Amino acid sequence: MASKQQRGEPLVAKILEATLEEVARVGYENLSIEAVAERAAVNKTTIYRRWETPEALVLAAFARVSDQDSFPNTGSLRGDLLDYLRRYRAVCRSPVVLSLMRMLFAGSGGTGELCKVIQERIERSECNALVMFERAVARGELPKDTDMPLVRDLLLGSARNLILFRHDTCTDETLERVVDVMLLGAAEGGRRKKSARR
Repeated sequence: MASKQQRGEPLVAKILEATLEEVARVGYENLSIEAVAERAAVNKTTIYRRWETPEALVLAAFARVSDQDSFPNTGSLRGDLLDYLRRYRAVCRSPVVLSLMRMLFAGSGGTGELCKVIQERIERSECNALVMFERAVARGELPKDTDMPLVRDLLLGSARNLILFRHDTCTDETLERVVDVMLLGAAEGGRRKKSARR
């Protein structure tokens, strides 16, 4: 049972942490609110008052650990991308998040609403990630006519594939190589456009 003093944010954090631990132990499909309540040492009605279903509980837990809405501003696109990808990799080292993300990207289905919410968060994050490339164009790091959505998709897609499916070998050095190769290609594409116009 939760102590009377344990309310608000500390209680929510404890329950969501217990949720992630249970998903890691038994998988999403076998998660029960009763088991989460036991692990968190709270009454199950405490959980039901906030989250009516296991799915809602997992969604809240996922949102808590996968928040990528803030983007770094290191002064260079290379620095911004490396900082972002390192934080993304750190989040994905959670067994639960890694499992959910692999489920989504592998197209294995899973529960519809959960996949939908995860996909929406990823799409919103990718849309917001354009700010890093917009700043780079303004600083002159990328040509003004850079196809920013394409460069973003190629770069982040390649890095995320390594993080999710080759995470054991996805070192800082690997991320640096990916970023450098993609940025070199983006710059080269800009030079070719200029040459073609001459």
